[in-house]
Amino acid sequence: MIALLKRLVSFSGSERIGVAVLLVLLSGLIIWPNLIPSPTSSVADMDNFKRHIDSLSRLLPADNDVEPFFTFDYQRKNRDTDYKQYEKRKINYVHFDPNTADTTMFEQLGFSPKQAAAIVNYRSHGAVFRTPDDFKKVFVVSDEHFERLKSYIHIDTVALPKIQPRVRFDSLRFPKREPRIVEINAADTAELKLVNGIGEATARQIVAYRKRLGGFATIEQLREIRGMTDERFEQIALQITVNTDLFTRIDLKTASDTVLKAHPYIGAYAARGILHFRQVAGAEACTVDALITNNILKKDIAEKLRPYAEIKP
Repeated sequence: MIALLKRLVSFSGSERIGVAVLLVLLSGLIIWPNLIPSPTSSVADMDNFKRHIDSLSRLLPADNDVEPFFTFDYQRKNRDTDYKQYEKRKINYVHFDPNTADTTMFEQLGFSPKQAAAIVNYRSHGAVFRTPDDFKKVFVVSDEHFERLKSYIHIDTVALPKIQPRVRFDSLRFPKREPRIVEINAADTAELKLVNGIGEATARQIVAYRKRLGGFATIEQLREIRGMTDERFEQIALQITVNTDLFTRIDLKTASDTVLKAHPYIGAYAARGILHFRQVAGAEACTVDALITNNILKKDIAEKLRPYAEIKP
């Protein structure tokens, strides 16, 4: 019996630890309510805090001594409006010459000091106001402000500097020379530069394009030179002749792929089409008109190619 009781009340090591933890938790539950302050003490502390705030507020200035934060934007807006109205009342509309007026005059006309300085700075960089509308080009002059000042702008045209004639850019690159007629298929770059309107770069381009074509068939082909304007062409064409016996022709019936695709009016894609057409239809059928009909060449390009493809008897 005694042995049975010993077995019932005896604990292992882990069981003794569990009992100890349980006792600590029970003790905490008993002590915890005493650690929480009572509602009465919280209310008392809050009352003391309010009284402290009230005492500090008495040290602040009265409401009319400071600007409340929540009305700042509104009051600032009013101040800006009043300032603009004040500036508007200060405008003194008088006759003025924008070419000679100083910053003080521009400020009297309603411009801010920075705007007045910008106008004078714009003028100092060489700008001249020849008409009242020129004054509107200054970026600080608004359309509304210009309309108010337009009738007061008086420009002394006598004192204005004379307009210098512009030097044409082409006249600098291509100085006038004695007119000389040049045959374009035989001339080298030195001879081409004797033509008014042809410089070093253009002469090289003409020779390079002439080589690709096999020679020029017409003067109009000069328009295909890069950078050739209508004005320059009209100037050059009067000094150029074309010898149509000096350009190389192409036999579409026998020309190789290399020859065909090197020509500016054919190219690699059309060259393959011509070779295929010759295989299918036969070499004798390969004419300019046949290439147009079979959509191998566009009509406008084919007409440019025709002088090169027609073999003279």
